[in-house]
Amino acid sequence: MTTLKKQHNKRMKRRRRLLVLFVLFLLFLFVFFLQRGTETLSYLQRFLIRDPGEDPYEHNSMSRGDVCEDRGFHYDGLSFLDPHKTRLSGTDFEKYEREKNLFQSALCHHQFKTKFDDMRATNAKPLVYADDDPTAGFGSRVLRVCSAFFASVHFGRPFAYAKVGRWTYSKCASRGNDCYFQKITSARTEYETPEGVYRGEGALVKEEEKDEELIWTRGSLDGFQKEHNAGIGWMKDLKKALNGFEMPSGRGGCWVVSQFLYYILHPNEKLDRVLRLEKKRMGWETEERREPVAAIHVRHGDRAQRGHQGSNLQIEQFLARLRKLDPKCKKVLLMTEDGEVIDDAIKNFGKEFHFYYTTIQPRHNDDINRLLKEGKLDPENEIHNALVNLYLAADADYFLGHLSSTWGRVVLLLSYGKYGCFQKMDLMESTWKSRWGFSSCSTEEWEKEAKKFECRN
Repeated sequence: MTTLKKQHNKRMKRRRRLLVLFVLFLLFLFVFFLQRGTETLSYLQRFLIRDPGEDPYEHNSMSRGDVCEDRGFHYDGLSFLDPHKTRLSGTDFEKYEREKNLFQSALCHHQFKTKFDDMRATNAKPLVYADDDPTAGFGSRVLRVCSAFFASVHFGRPFAYAKVGRWTYSKCASRGNDCYFQKITSARTEYETPEGVYRGEGALVKEEEKDEELIWTRGSLDGFQKEHNAGIGWMKDLKKALNGFEMPSGRGGCWVVSQFLYYILHPNEKLDRVLRLEKKRMGWETEERREPVAAIHVRHGDRAQRGHQGSNLQIEQFLARLRKLDPKCKKVLLMTEDGEVIDDAIKNFGKEFHFYYTTIQPRHNDDINRLLKEGKLDPENEIHNALVNLYLAADADYFLGHLSSTWGRVVLLLSYGKYGCFQKMDLMESTWKSRWGFSSCSTEEWEKEAKKFECRN
């Protein structure tokens, strides 16, 4: 009997220890969640939500448009049109959709059909993109791709990415844009991009023979800017280059490059699933009568370390501007690499505003390229995170950000290409003028089109 009692007491002691450990664990979780707040709950929610649900895009009658069948184009989060945005576009949207689809079709036929006389006669070899600068962020890369794509259209050549690229943010075999986006061309090449920043010889200073591939290097960007005025002079030749396409009235260089962005950046099925999953986790609204949303870009990280203009701006400064822009707008898509910005926003402004933010990758307020080299960031998750923010920001009603980062230009132009109007914006004392502008969207073109085609709100 005594032995049984001793065994019982031992079991009770073990249970008490386990109970104490369990209570301590719960206390640890409570303190951890208290410190990390809503952001930690969002990561937990992301872990629990694995199914993005049924693809909603096929129910949108205007989401596909007239595209050529060779591309294998599928419905996706970029082609899906937010009914709230289309209603407030400030244009005859059905007419705009027809104009946009005609241009997209012309680009698609140019890259897949090669049906124009100069291509058939000379069997033109492709312009091959080989400018994989490892230090370039996504915005800078897209600027270069759009510039190269414009050159391929102007010179009557199909466009091709290098067979093997060196893009830091890619993990698939080709290490290029096709890791994340739909096909944009039928052209193929055996060319492989060398390591490092390949400046080449600036191939666009003069046109080469069409029976040779034209390699686009970092030096080509200089030629594009200096010798060809970033494609501004090519605008008059678009009708011939695209088999009779007529430019819509009032549209200029900004609209053209916005259409290149819209053509190039359609997500592939893997990326689109990530986008749909994140929308579901966030509770992102797409109804016609939804509340307005402001996209705010708070750029810190490596730019703050280098002292770039605008990199010391804090969330309260953006929200103060938003209150002036639209006092009724209380929903914010917060885009930042600085986790403390999100903590600050939720802690100090969470009662006034509802904040959307992605949880695809942990935020490190540091040099992204160094973190990638050290293996502290996953390149695929990093670019998925950026692109989900981009697609959501393009559907937002307002944009607030400093244009010392090329990212803001990409958001504004992609939204313009998609909806035909520029979001109402506050650029935090910055201007469009920069060393590169954005391809054919010069400061002069920007000032004309942004003023003429502003979205209603």
